[in-house]
Amino acid sequence: MIRHLLKVCGIKGKVLVYLALLSFLGGLAAEPALAQAPAGPQVLLEKPVEGAPPQEKKEEAPTTCGPICCDTCVPIETGHVSLSVLWALSFYPGSFSQNWRTVTAGGNFHTFYMPVKVTYGPTKNMEVYLIAPFINNWASDVNVPGPNGETSASYAGIGDLTLMGKYNLLPEGDVMPAVSAVAGFASIPTGHASHLNPALLGQDAIGTGALTFTTGVNLYKWLKPFLVYSNIWINSPVNIYQNSPNNVVSREYITFNLAAEYPLSSKFVALLEFYSNWTWSNIYTPQGYQTPETLLGILPGLEFLATEKLSLEAGASLDLAGKNGVKKYTPMLMASYSF
Repeated sequence: MIRHLLKVCGIKGKVLVYLALLSFLGGLAAEPALAQAPAGPQVLLEKPVEGAPPQEKKEEAPTTCGPICCDTCVPIETGHVSLSVLWALSFYPGSFSQNWRTVTAGGNFHTFYMPVKVTYGPTKNMEVYLIAPFINNWASDVNVPGPNGETSASYAGIGDLTLMGKYNLLPEGDVMPAVSAVAGFASIPTGHASHLNPALLGQDAIGTGALTFTTGVNLYKWLKPFLVYSNIWINSPVNIYQNSPNNVVSREYITFNLAAEYPLSSKFVALLEFYSNWTWSNIYTPQGYQTPETLLGILPGLEFLATEKLSLEAGASLDLAGKNGVKKYTPMLMASYSF
């Protein structure tokens, strides 16, 4: 057929026919190649994203109230203020002897203890707090009566103030715990601790009679699902009234506390604390509130996050072992509010 067309057409016709054939064959050759190449926008959609994958957001520890007895580690936010009030009632089932044995308390003794704590964050990674306690001691059926035959007595007043500062030295890492340095006065002798009245059977001893300088470290680590806290403090009291008759005398002691929280839900948190004070010399004082001697105990509790600002905690401290001091059981309730 192509030869027939060439015979019919002249020279010009032959040229046109050859050009038409070349265009047709070139289109056939180019069409498969174009069909295999996707459109521009489609290439951008199907091409995998290059570079490092986006970093996953680090999981944060759940919000809790914090321990009752053990001091926290991470300071309050800058410019913020929090207020805490604790209500505690102590029962004294006995006393600890020199040989770590429990002996009779010699009567019925009780202490109502209500410290008010104000915490403030003056600058980044730092906080200061002041604790002012109200104390009420009372006793009844005392085995050894007073000078006029007294077998019951009571006394109430403001105990020793506490003024402490805390600075976060090391933030929490993947392995390392957060570390904060602590320094201040565990006791400022504002409570009654000297010239005790024998007729009050030692119930007027509501202070340590010492300016106690304290320094140490606080630790914190989130070991999922537990939040763990620890305190290691050295307490060095200077007895202000050491030459006064019948006064309370304090000795140097080390504080070691350990606490763990376990979130039960977004509102409730289980709490367990271990508290201890260790002295390395004997101490003999009248019955009543005073610097703890060698003492070990536990404090189970439950926390309730009522709102973002208000939290409630309930628990009971149980003295398990000790030396040369009183033994007590103390149910307590604490409320904290952040401004």
